[in-house]
Amino acid sequence: MNLDKFRNINYEHRESCMICEKSIEAPLIEMPDFPLTEIYVDRKIEEKLGFVDQSFQFCSICGHGQIANVIDTELQYGDATTYHFRTSTSLTGRETTKYFIDFLRTFIGEERKRTIVEIGCNDLYLLKSLKNRAIKLIGIDPILKGIENEVDEDNISAIGDFVENVTLPPDIDVILCKDVLEHVSEPKAFLKKIISKASDDTLFVFQIPILETMLEDCRFDQVFHQHLNYFSLRSFMHLLNELGCSILGHTINYNHWGAALIAFQKNSRPNISNEDLWHITQQDIIERYNFFQREMEQTNKKIVHMQNNRIYGYGAALMLPVISYYLKNDFSCIDCIIDDDIEKDGLFYLNLPVQIKHISRIDDLKDAVLLLTAISSRINTKRILGKLFNMDLKRIIYPLKTI
Repeated sequence: MNLDKFRNINYEHRESCMICEKSIEAPLIEMPDFPLTEIYVDRKIEEKLGFVDQSFQFCSICGHGQIANVIDTELQYGDATTYHFRTSTSLTGRETTKYFIDFLRTFIGEERKRTIVEIGCNDLYLLKSLKNRAIKLIGIDPILKGIENEVDEDNISAIGDFVENVTLPPDIDVILCKDVLEHVSEPKAFLKKIISKASDDTLFVFQIPILETMLEDCRFDQVFHQHLNYFSLRSFMHLLNELGCSILGHTINYNHWGAALIAFQKNSRPNISNEDLWHITQQDIIERYNFFQREMEQTNKKIVHMQNNRIYGYGAALMLPVISYYLKNDFSCIDCIIDDDIEKDGLFYLNLPVQIKHISRIDDLKDAVLLLTAISSRINTKRILGKLFNMDLKRIIYPLKTI
């Protein structure tokens, strides 16, 4: 891997809200030298790489949250070697896909559609799960560039590009977009183009992490460089109203970042009122961020207090550099990060000095202290904790107080 691109990383700074387009207030949270995530390397990196100043902005007018500095998408997604998440190999990805399909069925029933399009389809796992539900299914994602012809389903086709560069077909019944819009630098323009190409009968089903559940759970570790937008239900409804659409229904998947699944359509009657929504304030955000910081500080004190023990991390999670950042601990005091994925064995993070080891390489965990380092998904957290409780461990440290 060429590491030069992770030195002196360029970014664009946002001056206005990406939803209502008003001038944005001063940042609520400053995050200097904030780490990039999801980048594994084959050796310990001695120099400081993969850090970019960041801050969190909030628009009091429409209730939208966003990060201020937008890193080039090609750096984070354009190369398969630097973007590792694949739905089919992720327990969280597979489980949340089931939840997504169950929600979708409440709107499309059992009828076989003409065309279903998924924007940001990753490795096509969702579309393959829907292959009997449409005559034609089209997946669009830049990570598929160069491997489009490897799709092994007759009625599924792949386009390895950003949707902004794609001409959509005219006969679309359903457009799906799962865990994508939060990554888009200009969500209003992105959504406007998609909606303009669809008919009045096209059903849209989107999944997005929402600000309400992030604040309820005080989970500011869910703020990172790849998530550019932090929609509230109010800001998303504002965006849809601007584009001539209304929400048909929504639900929350609390097992997946508290993400909202939202179905909407052009010129439809909304089923949600602005008065029923939480009108988040700047003070709401600051109070919960301060609570999160205190929680991280207490966890780090526990780790430092136990340094005379053998300490292992468990779970080489993609988001671990963010946890390290808020703990103010680079994990150099930990023996290693244990993981069940053999392909991660021997790897390091770009910006952490601790090595990942497959669990088969750990001879004895008896009397060890385990720090749970994979906490972004409740699904994974529950699975790992169940496994750890059956081991003869001295202690388990969970960085947060709430699951």
